Amino acid sequence: MRTYTLLGARAADGQPVHWPSSRPAGVRITWTGPAGKREQFELTDAVLPDGTYVAERVSMYPNRGAL
Repeated sequence: MRTYTLLGARAADGQPVHWPSSRPAGVRITWTGPAGKREQFELTDAVLPDGTYVAERVSMYPNRGAL
C-alpha cells in the first residue's frame, strides 16, 4: 500500500490531500474536493521528500449540479 499526495488538491482544512492506494502507477483516480468539484489524478512512482508518492492532476470536472 502506498500513500499518494494529490498535487494541487487541498482538503477543507487547507491541508494537502493524501490518498492510500494499492493500485500501480499509471492508474487514474477521481477525487471530489470539499466544494464538490471532481478532479482526476494519475498515480506515479515519483516520491516526495515526505515519503509519499505523487498523484498528478490530469483534469477537473465541473460540479454535477452545475451541468
